[in-house]
Amino acid sequence: MVIDLGTERYEPPAEVARAPREVTVRRWRIAAAAVAGILVLSTGGAGLPPAPPLRQVHAAPIGPADTYTLADGLLVTTSVIHEADPSTHRIVCHDLTDGRRLWSADLRGDQEGLGLRLSDGVLLVSERPAEGAPPQTTALDPRTGQRRWSVPYRSVSLPGGPIALVFDNVFRPESRIRPGQAGNTGEVYGGSDGHSYSAPPIETIVRGLDLGTGRLRWELPGIDNVRLVQAPGGRPPILLTSSPDGHVDVRDVLSGRVAHRLDRVGGELVLAQRAGETVVVVAQSGPALVVTAYSADLWQRQWHRSLSGLDQLIERCGPLLCHSGDLRTRALDPATGEARWEHPVPLRLLSFGPWLMEMDQAPALRRVLDARTGRTATDLGGWRLVEDFVWSGGVPLDTDPPPLVLQPDLVRQQTWFGVLDPAGPSVRRLGIVPYSVEGCVVAQRFMACRSGGAQLRVWRYELAR
Repeated sequence: MVIDLGTERYEPPAEVARAPREVTVRRWRIAAAAVAGILVLSTGGAGLPPAPPLRQVHAAPIGPADTYTLADGLLVTTSVIHEADPSTHRIVCHDLTDGRRLWSADLRGDQEGLGLRLSDGVLLVSERPAEGAPPQTTALDPRTGQRRWSVPYRSVSLPGGPIALVFDNVFRPESRIRPGQAGNTGEVYGGSDGHSYSAPPIETIVRGLDLGTGRLRWELPGIDNVRLVQAPGGRPPILLTSSPDGHVDVRDVLSGRVAHRLDRVGGELVLAQRAGETVVVVAQSGPALVVTAYSADLWQRQWHRSLSGLDQLIERCGPLLCHSGDLRTRALDPATGEARWEHPVPLRLLSFGPWLMEMDQAPALRRVLDARTGRTATDLGGWRLVEDFVWSGGVPLDTDPPPLVLQPDLVRQQTWFGVLDPAGPSVRRLGIVPYSVEGCVVAQRFMACRSGGAQLRVWRYELAR
């Protein structure tokens, strides 16, 4: 039998083409890789763009009498609740890291407000709970607003560390000025009890309180004057107290105990500052300043000098001491008391690192000087400090970390912000904001300012490494 197979050949079926979806996926992968490459090139391989050096994190209306303070990533504001009763205040606390409003509380203050101080995990508030009652200082938990403790004093200081200091001035009872009392035309002295007196205090009692609990740790009666000396390494400061007999004691601020007793300083204790490995103690004796330098480790006397003349002032400026008076400024070596350099005019100086900033009466910044030579390093015309520094004489306190500065443009109603970089020294610009600002405060990379007088704005700033 013969079977006819025909003449057509068998051709195997062609390979099935890939689905269009796979082609689309491959194209998207190529596009994603290209975008990723662009991001890597634009961000230096970090994957995410760096945070802007100046970023607004909070804005809210603010009254002319409202106050605000910053610390530990928190913003605490106070405002008067009722205009007819200016003693009633509302405290509001915001967490600036996430923008949340944490808590609010209503308290009664006095003619000086609430005097907020935020430090070491405690918010101290000066209040007067009822009309006619003595003032008191209350410690609040800054994250919950809960009361921790209260003491019947307004004058409470935070030197740093787990201690709060109370300076209680004791007056003769007959010198107290009663409300509405007439006939007193002399000097008036304010007491820590909230009352006024016509005669100076006869004694000062210094008390050390545990900042966490408010409990009394130690008490020192019969003290004439108190000064704090900065300690290195973030340790609590050293307490210097003078007694009526003229002696000055070096005390541990945590216990109040005497560690050293200094020789008579020759007058009323007015200043004590650390400069390197030297502590300089200044006393007022009539029109003269008596300056004594001690080693910071053993408190042994290194040198002693009396400075006479008009408007004498001596303060630490960088690694040296600056003595202003007699229409000149001299920089002294703190270890020897010898002059390093001199300017023929009195200068208003602020120290940071190895540099000094000169400022005028505005106070606007003029220039940066090398603290060791007194020579001009950089001109700072047009810039001014973000925070308003207050000082008793011609030389203000030093600042650390490097200070923030601003440059207002009143025509365009905008403000440049920058940081004074000690590596230059020069101003490194952080950014510009479209407002005129005033009343700025700075803490832990946050800056709060009034803008337009009726708006409170807070910025977070970053310092490039």
